[in-house]
Amino acid sequence: MNVVDYFLENSQKLDKMCVAGTKETITYKELWERVNYLASYIHDKFGREKEILLLSDNNLFFILSYLAIMKSGNIVVLVESRITEKQLVSIIKRCSLSAIFTQEIYKKKVAAYENVFTETLLESLPEKGHDIESEIKDDDIAVIIFTSGSTGEKKGVILTHKNIRANTESIIEYQELTDKDRIEVALPFFYCFGASLLHTHLRVGGSMVLNKSIFLGSVIKEINEYKCTGFAGVPATYQILISRANFLEQKLPSIRYFAQAGGKLPNKFIAMITEAFSDKSFFVMYGATEATARLSYLEPHLVKKKLGSIGKGIPGVTLEVLNENDVQIKPGEVGEITAIGENIMKGYYKDTEETNRILKNRRYYTGDLATVDDDGFIYVVGRSKNIIKSAGYRISPNEIEDVILELEGVSACVVLGLPDEIMGEAVVAVVETKEPNEKFKDEIISECNRILPSYKVPKNIVFIKNMPLNSSRKIDRFQIKEMMMSVYKNGEIPLELKVK
Repeated sequence: MNVVDYFLENSQKLDKMCVAGTKETITYKELWERVNYLASYIHDKFGREKEILLLSDNNLFFILSYLAIMKSGNIVVLVESRITEKQLVSIIKRCSLSAIFTQEIYKKKVAAYENVFTETLLESLPEKGHDIESEIKDDDIAVIIFTSGSTGEKKGVILTHKNIRANTESIIEYQELTDKDRIEVALPFFYCFGASLLHTHLRVGGSMVLNKSIFLGSVIKEINEYKCTGFAGVPATYQILISRANFLEQKLPSIRYFAQAGGKLPNKFIAMITEAFSDKSFFVMYGATEATARLSYLEPHLVKKKLGSIGKGIPGVTLEVLNENDVQIKPGEVGEITAIGENIMKGYYKDTEETNRILKNRRYYTGDLATVDDDGFIYVVGRSKNIIKSAGYRISPNEIEDVILELEGVSACVVLGLPDEIMGEAVVAVVETKEPNEKFKDEIISECNRILPSYKVPKNIVFIKNMPLNSSRKIDRFQIKEMMMSVYKNGEIPLELKVK
C-alpha cells in the first residue's frame, strides 16, 4: 500500500482542518485533491521510481510536494533546508535526480540544474485533480533522508513505504493519538522526528499548527490560541523554553502530552517539566533516522521512577543491549543498543559497506552504548561515534574541522561536543596554531559563520600549540576531550589549552 494512501485512508473526504493556523491552512479534502493532481503531474512527466529532491522549510509546499512525490510512485530525497552549498552539490552528484522541488527562497542553491519547481508550479495547477493509482510494494523506496555521518559526508538513509507505515502505527498506538489531537509543530519535517509528527497526525485525521516564528516562545501563544493537545521537541527545545519563555509558569489547559527525543534531556529538566505539568503526560523517547524515527519510549507514569531511562522498545520493535559477543548484557553491564523491527531502514544510499556494518541479520546496531536495570529499562551512557548532538541536530565534527583547517595559520583541528544545559552539547573547536590570540579566534568564528549553518558554528575556540598524539601517531581525540572536560568543569574555557 502506498504510504500516502495509508496516511489519508480514513480522512481524505473530511472537511476538517489538516493544517490550522493563520498563515497557511488546508482541509483534508483539499489536501487529498491537490496531492493527487500534483502526483498525476509528476507521474505523467517523470514516470515512477525516480529520485526527486525536496528542499523546503515547513509549509504547505513541503507537505504537498512530499506527499505527491511518494503518491506518484517516486522517491523523495530530503535534505536540510540550511544545507551548505558544498554538501548540496555533493548529494546532487551522488544521486540520480529527475527533478528538484524547492521553496522559492532556496532556488538560487539549485539554479544550475534542470527541472526545478517552486511554489509557482503549485499555484499554476488547478486546486482539484483526479486520483491516480500507483502500484507499490512494501519494499519500494519512499524516501531517502540525508543525515550527518561519522566521516563528514552525509549518509542517505533509505526508508520504504513499509518502514514508514510500521513506525507510524507504533507511535500512534503508544501515544494513543486520535482525530481529536492537534500538534504544535516546531520541528522541521526534513528531520525524522518532525516527519513522524506529520505522518502520525495525517493517519489519525488529527491536525497540525506549523510554528514559523524565529522565537521559540511563540509556541506557547499558539498552543493556547489553537488549543493544541500535543507538543514535541528535542532537549534544546525544552531547555530554551524553560530558560527564556517562562514555560514552567504556563497552564496550557489544552495540552494532553509532551514528547521529547533527539538526544538526552538532563534529568533536572525532566523533573521540572513533570512537576510543573503534573496533569499532563511526558513521553521520553529514543530513536534514529535509520529506524524511520522511533525505537523506544518510557511510559509517562514511569518517568519519575525511571528518571534518565529511554524506556523499552516501542510496539513492534525488539530493542536489546548486547555485548561484543552479541549476548544480552546483565544489569549494570554496558553494551550496544540494537534493534529489530519493520521500521529499520533498507540501508544507506550507495554505501553497501556501511550498511553491512550496522545491519546484520536484520538487526540494527545503533552505535549507542547503554546499560539496563533489573526491570530491563535501558539507560544510554555514551556514544561510540563522534557525532555531536546539539539542539536536536546531528553534527559531524569533520565538516567543521575542514572549514577551520582551510585558514592560514591552522595546522590541526579537533571539534568536539561538550555538555551544555541548553543545547545538549555545545560545539567547541580545539585549534593548533603557533600564535594564539583573541583576534585569530574571532577570525575563525567569522569564517565558520560565513560558510556553516549557525548551529554548526563553534561556541568557543581553544588554541593548543601541539596536539597530543596516540601510539599510532594520530591525534589523540580522547585525551583532548579529557583535557577540555577538566577545564570545562571550572566553568571557564581558556584561550589556550596547555598539554601536560
